[in-house]
Amino acid sequence: MAAVTEEFLHALCEAIFRAEKEASEERRRERFGDSFPVELVVLRYDRVRVEVRRESVRHNEPHLHITHSDKIDVSLSLNDFRVLAGEIDRRTMKHMLRVLEPVQPKLMEIWNTLNEQDNSVGAERLINSLFG
Repeated sequence: MAAVTEEFLHALCEAIFRAEKEASEERRRERFGDSFPVELVVLRYDRVRVEVRRESVRHNEPHLHITHSDKIDVSLSLNDFRVLAGEIDRRTMKHMLRVLEPVQPKLMEIWNTLNEQDNSVGAERLINSLFG
């Protein structure tokens, strides 16, 4: 009986995982069509990711995304680093600002290269020289 229950629970978990993955892919297709957006990692720091994504230029003002598992998911303006969407704790925000503010002009150049010029290769080159 226990083996049957364990098999059932395992199958149920797999089905839920597949359904969540399919729903996520469907949401992305609804938002972006069949061409998925380019996501370039600008910085990784202790499991925190800072990304610039190719998006519709009309989508929003120039911004970057900061994520950390389920704890942080925020969009920050590249103009003044104000929070556009999501939440981030004060300590992490303070640390990220110390890292990002000095390179703000270069981050804006990466955004423009990726989104205005539609040049992901050029944007990646700028990222590689960002902190080097």
